[in-house]
Amino acid sequence: MVMKNPDVEFCGYCITHPSESKINFRIQTRGALPAVEPFRKGLNDLMGVCQHVLSTFERSMKEFRAQKEEEMQ
Repeated sequence: MVMKNPDVEFCGYCITHPSESKINFRIQTRGALPAVEPFRKGLNDLMGVCQHVLSTFERSMKEFRAQKEEEMQ
């Protein structure tokens, strides 16, 4: 999601160690834009995508259950 931002030149991450719950991000931007701005935007965009997937899944499950109930009657 961060790489979709046209102001971002590079975005990468590494996990320091499997037993640690830390992730290091490296974000390189074009110009003087601070890296934290596209990082925050990417996280917000990702939350929007996840919310869309969840709502689509829940709606489909509701429709599927209603269809199964109709078939059983």
